[in-house]
Amino acid sequence: MDTAAQGVAGAPSERPVSVPRADGRVDEFQVFYDPTATRGLPFVWHRAQAAPGGSYGEWERVSAGTVGPKGNFVTAVENAAGGLELFWLDHGGFCHTVQGPEGGPWSAPESFGLQPSPYHGFLVLFKRSNGTLIAMASSGKPDRSMESRTQLSSDGVWLPPAHMGKVTEESVGLSQPDTVTEFADGRLKVTAREWNRDRYWQITEEAPDTGVPRGWWPARWQLCATPRCD
Repeated sequence: MDTAAQGVAGAPSERPVSVPRADGRVDEFQVFYDPTATRGLPFVWHRAQAAPGGSYGEWERVSAGTVGPKGNFVTAVENAAGGLELFWLDHGGFCHTVQGPEGGPWSAPESFGLQPSPYHGFLVLFKRSNGTLIAMASSGKPDRSMESRTQLSSDGVWLPPAHMGKVTEESVGLSQPDTVTEFADGRLKVTAREWNRDRYWQITEEAPDTGVPRGWWPARWQLCATPRCD
């Protein structure tokens, strides 16, 4: 946190992130540098359409939580209740804050608990057809190559990080998910590239994760024969 920064939107960094809403509106998030910042790191700002296809409101800073320094990554999604879930990279881990369905102030930023190894990518969000959210990122833990957290649409609570299996070769690390596909039966297939090599791996849920019980991912990832994992 840089509480001394005054909240001045200076030079932008990266392109805006757009989040379509269920009612047809679009929200946008943008990283801006603040000339009054004491640490030199940027912040996340937010604006929203008042009506579908309408004009956007003014940019407003989400919080005093800084972004970076190794990557100005931001992602967001609308949850099942109609609120917004926002994530950004802060010193190798991900910060998380929520805005309610009616708008208004954001919750205090807190650590989301997923932390990839350096250069192993960012956080990927996927909304299942039933409204459940899943967040995935590669893992630096020795017993797993990727982790996920699930937010059940029934209660909006993020469950603790879940083991997403390990690649079958030693000293091989994955980047963030490259593709996420939902099958007709609700299971997810995830593909990911090695973080420093042009090879791809895949893993498929044994059954859709409903939160209880846990542990629906197989123990091992499978090496793909092609980049598309056909």
